[in-house]
Amino acid sequence: MLKNYHIETLINNAGFGMYGDIKEQSLNKISDMLHLNVEALTLLSSLYVQDYHNEKDSQLINISSTGGYTIVPNVIIYCATKFYVNAFTEGLALELKQNNAQLKAKVLAPAATKTDFGNVATDKTDFDYDKSYSNYHTSEEMADFLIQLYESDKTVGYINRETFEFDLSDGFFQNAFSSKNNMKF
Repeated sequence: MLKNYHIETLINNAGFGMYGDIKEQSLNKISDMLHLNVEALTLLSSLYVQDYHNEKDSQLINISSTGGYTIVPNVIIYCATKFYVNAFTEGLALELKQNNAQLKAKVLAPAATKTDFGNVATDKTDFDYDKSYSNYHTSEEMADFLIQLYESDKTVGYINRETFEFDLSDGFFQNAFSSKNNMKF
């Protein structure tokens, strides 16, 4: 049982994608991706928030994708799941701030990173990042970016798809947290 442990930082890094046109993709694999990338991440994040919202120095970092801020050809459904992750995490970060919670919610949005992701997304064992991408990061570089995000007061750590440089941001999505037209509780 996790209540026996103090988890200062939860990093949700489970997820997968698949390449190709939607008309060619397996409905079972689409369902599995939705369950993992959206449902599991939401449930684990919510459980962590419920237990750690007032724990000093606690952080929730959801690993997403720059594909969650732009639509990338051949990975439409994957991008849609990552749009959800990015919007959910940015919204959660604002909610926590509004409620003066100690917990900080953050999202890391990598671009192409040399891992087994390519093998899973293509159903191959020999995916070649050098042949497939003009730019990509190593997992070591991404780990360094994750540490930079962890140590910062920013909500989003992301890779600029054009320059392939890492940057930090307060967030990208518009929000209505200060709107006078919000529902009153």
